[in-house]
Amino acid sequence: MTMAVAGAALLLVAATVALAMGGRIWDALAVGLLAAVVAAVVARLAIRLRRWPAGRLGVFRDRLVLVTGRLELQAAWVEVLTASLADHSEWGWASWPEIRLTERLSVRLRSGRSFSFRPKTFGLEPAACRDLFLMLRDDPRARGRLPVFDSALDLAAGPFHIGELIRPQI
Repeated sequence: MTMAVAGAALLLVAATVALAMGGRIWDALAVGLLAAVVAAVVARLAIRLRRWPAGRLGVFRDRLVLVTGRLELQAAWVEVLTASLADHSEWGWASWPEIRLTERLSVRLRSGRSFSFRPKTFGLEPAACRDLFLMLRDDPRARGRLPVFDSALDLAAGPFHIGELIRPQI
């Protein structure tokens, strides 16, 4: 997509030059402004693509690790109380008893704390990610097949996977 937008920006710049050389200054100015907007969009996409993914999600035998920017969150599986895709905003509660599902997975811990994130950020389907978390919370045998959490270096060692959304399974 970035290449298509960049191609459109180059085409608009060429059209601007052609119109300016043809003496149609006002038309060239309008197309030039459009080219500037498209170039800004290309720059924004390139910057966002360079920073992607914004975080890492690690699923280990004894805990779940979520790293976003400089924040690292660790939650032991025995502490996970619920994992839900339900809308937890004030607008979501106003529509009770209807439940509106979102793309954001909310995890509540026994200590009363909670956190939420978008599984699609990590290339996971939200419903499958929720099901995986609940299965790992309830099934110690399934957790036994996972690696043991060693350090933050474990998260840095693996290569990025870029592609379609995957359905996590154990």
